[in-house]
Amino acid sequence: MAPPPSPAASGLDHRTLETWETIWGGLSLVLVWLLFVGVIASMISGTFPQLSGGGHAAVGRGRIDPAQLEVTPFARPGLVRTAQGLELYVVARSFTFTPAVVHVPADTPITVHVTSVDVVHGFQVTGTTINDEILPGHVASFTVTFRHPGAQDVICNEYCGAGHHTMMTRFIVDPKEN
Repeated sequence: MAPPPSPAASGLDHRTLETWETIWGGLSLVLVWLLFVGVIASMISGTFPQLSGGGHAAVGRGRIDPAQLEVTPFARPGLVRTAQGLELYVVARSFTFTPAVVHVPADTPITVHVTSVDVVHGFQVTGTTINDEILPGHVASFTVTFRHPGAQDVICNEYCGAGHHTMMTRFIVDPKEN
């Protein structure tokens, strides 16, 4: 029976292993340096939420104090006609959206503003691509035009507590009046 080959005979001597360890060590240092630079760049550009006060969630959107809703348009949630058109204000709070049912006209652009007063909620209009995360104190705004009369359910798709499964509202799309 022949003895097993020595490491030197198989091409794995000390110098070869040291070369590979040096390559992998250098590659690791480069990756750590790139990660560090990326985090610093994120902080400077404002996309790092903990330092910029919101990061991506606040881009192009407003902020309010959830304890001061009475001095905002969210004090009376619902559909409002403004000089810019129809605007809908919706407040999300523990297991309910206010208003619970909203009648909206078909083929009319509506700007929807949603905020939360307590925890993170979701706002998803079923059967559409409308899906947003609602953070306390942040205002999520988007414009939508419902083309067909009927009902559109809105659900909370972010787990918000024990009554999460009951949290929904409904848009009733009425035929456009001529």
